[in-house]
Amino acid sequence: MIAFGIEEEFLLLDPATAQPRPVAPLVRAGVPDSAAGAFQVSPELLACQIETATPVCHLLSEAVGSLQAFRSALAAAAGQAGAVAAGIGVVYDAGHAPAVVSDVDRYQHMQASTPALIADEYVTGMHVHAEVVDPDSRVQVMNRCRRWLPTFVALTANSPYWNGVESGFASWRSILYRRWPIQGAPPVFRDFADYQDRTRRLMDSGVAPDPGYISWLLRLSVNYPTLEFRCADSQLTAGDSVLAAALLRALAATEARDALTRPPVRQPRPEHLDIALWQAARNGLDGALIDLRTGQLVPARQQLDALLEHTRAALEELGDYAHVREELTRVLAEGNGAQRQRRAMHRGGLPAWLELARSSLTAS
Repeated sequence: MIAFGIEEEFLLLDPATAQPRPVAPLVRAGVPDSAAGAFQVSPELLACQIETATPVCHLLSEAVGSLQAFRSALAAAAGQAGAVAAGIGVVYDAGHAPAVVSDVDRYQHMQASTPALIADEYVTGMHVHAEVVDPDSRVQVMNRCRRWLPTFVALTANSPYWNGVESGFASWRSILYRRWPIQGAPPVFRDFADYQDRTRRLMDSGVAPDPGYISWLLRLSVNYPTLEFRCADSQLTAGDSVLAAALLRALAATEARDALTRPPVRQPRPEHLDIALWQAARNGLDGALIDLRTGQLVPARQQLDALLEHTRAALEELGDYAHVREELTRVLAEGNGAQRQRRAMHRGGLPAWLELARSSLTAS
């Protein structure tokens, strides 16, 4: 069974204005040892952000339990620090004060070298690691997964507001992230040696001082024998996070199997993949997406059906198919994070939006 893990980033917000609150050190100190022992809790770039990671998981139930336990502890610690913790892709309103950068050498260097980018880098994402042990196989699976990245951007879109107004995008985080030098979909690589050579050359350029700066939406983990999917906004609920993780793990399993038995997939042209990612960030689940297997525009629901069918054998083998089908049905009925945020804002303005963020953090 393919092991997997989930990294989640959260924003800490003022409970009245939804502006960022730089209280992450207080919040981290307030997480009980029992919760922290099951997670790796660490500072993020800004002092209004906090990052955590699950242990290595094999069952979805393990991931659900871990995420819910930490989110409950986080909600309590944030409340004690006078903040609301939220699983959203960007801060609703950054305010006028400059961003407070965490007191970590790497982050301080980033601020010194790219101050205009760091000034409003109020973005949080969810990363999913899926185990593929052999390095060359890992590269081939990554190549095959590229065409599905826009579908996951659309499914997990959860950042429609920026500077207190509608951005016009379901995932404004995805658009903000395009400002960085090494981002978007990864290129196609021949094998692991090719990946190592080309990423080393990127670091030799001086733009990427360490492998963490290679921030493609899908990359090989430096520390683990995993693919690291980085295409998702932070999610409102633990259930949303686990749904995305289950599908991403199943996609990795599907492509690992097919890489052994089927010819290489026809790769989308770079410009088509790029515009498909932009369109997925704009539309989310409201409207059409580009099916990169055919080049045709299709309704978002149809594209999710295609993803479910593509990964069905792996989901069934992992014992996850019924859960994923039920959760996809729920998301299509209730909306993804961006749709739920917009609905709350239209219903009751900022107070309703803040209540959605607060209550969703610990929802099942």
